[in-house]
Amino acid sequence: MAPDGLDALQGPGGHASLRSMSFRPSACLCLRPLQRALLIAAGLLSLAGCATLPREGFTAAEQAVASPAGFTNVRFSENSPQLAAVIETALQPDSQGDITALALSGGGANGAFGAGVLYAWTESGTMPPFQLVTGVSTGALTAPFAFLGKGWEERMRRSYTEGPVYHLLKAKGLYSLLTPGVFSRAPLDDLVASYVTDDLMRAVAAEHARGRRLLVATTNLDTEQLIVWDMGAIASHGGSEARKLFAQVLVASASVPGVFQPSLIPVEGNGHAFSEMHVDGQTESAFFAVPPALVLAHAPDISMSKVRYFVIINGQLEGRFAVTKRSSLPILARSFDTAARASLRQTVISTSEFCRAHGCQMRFTDIPAAEKDDPLDFSPTHVKSLFKAGMEAVRQGTAWQTRILAP
Repeated sequence: MAPDGLDALQGPGGHASLRSMSFRPSACLCLRPLQRALLIAAGLLSLAGCATLPREGFTAAEQAVASPAGFTNVRFSENSPQLAAVIETALQPDSQGDITALALSGGGANGAFGAGVLYAWTESGTMPPFQLVTGVSTGALTAPFAFLGKGWEERMRRSYTEGPVYHLLKAKGLYSLLTPGVFSRAPLDDLVASYVTDDLMRAVAAEHARGRRLLVATTNLDTEQLIVWDMGAIASHGGSEARKLFAQVLVASASVPGVFQPSLIPVEGNGHAFSEMHVDGQTESAFFAVPPALVLAHAPDISMSKVRYFVIINGQLEGRFAVTKRSSLPILARSFDTAARASLRQTVISTSEFCRAHGCQMRFTDIPAAEKDDPLDFSPTHVKSLFKAGMEAVRQGTAWQTRILAP
């Protein structure tokens, strides 16, 4: 029987009943790293309005038919029938008659929690061979490992718990006045390049050939759309250009606007070569499970009642009470948090409602209340604590929930 997640999210009268998150604002230096980065970015916008880097021009008509040079049918807008068809094709019963899908949310450093869940789940031998894996932001960085499963968990662990990840936030200083992004994106580029190897590309292509699908979402700032990339189709292309595009998409999906510079992905449309500006997929959606085209379909071509959706939320749905100080910076920072959490809750609601309407099951896990929810705290203490919390949730059997209980 499908879980009734929507009712569980709502209190009497249909109003959301989750508490707002905790926050101890006092001065700018006491703000959480994500809040500080956003506030710094806002300040830099006012100081560097004339420091705009040039871009080539292109028209909406050119963009509408554009694709990366040499690649076709590797990406779709989230509301396109073509994307719905890709997902419907993937969600076919395996040899045991099961259909399982995994969605990985954004969350920056909090992605260590999801990595810990996947590590212990793989280690236990009970993680399904998902027909569909989707990732947004930090979830996009984890998605290839979740897609490949057994034999890749150690690479995932190293990516999230060893040296390089601790140095992702490398300040650019005054140089940030002249370029987009408060922090250098080079460490993120290097981290992704370190594991997007030829053997990973071959492994993803092989699973794609079996009918499984790995999808990653970015936000196209030029069109204000969520764009979903078929990473298996890219990997199947083969060669250095495919590996380069694969890495570009992962980096773009994890590039928080204002924190890291956007990714300019070269494309061609109507014979005109230009670059699209892509940023964090979480700008549009906290996670990506069911495309609008499939939500709006009156009768999907697949039996959704057989589908089990697993969602790893690299954050906390439940908030904590705190009195917000009557000052501009704490109010602004708390507002950022409120908007992000509202987007996350709404995505959970819409996915849960889809499952209720079509009979599929939805299970989710989020960061335990005892842990700190801080997307830009890449310190070893925070990252390792979250990774351990993810592992322990699986090992103790407390990871997966079917209802979001009101306080």
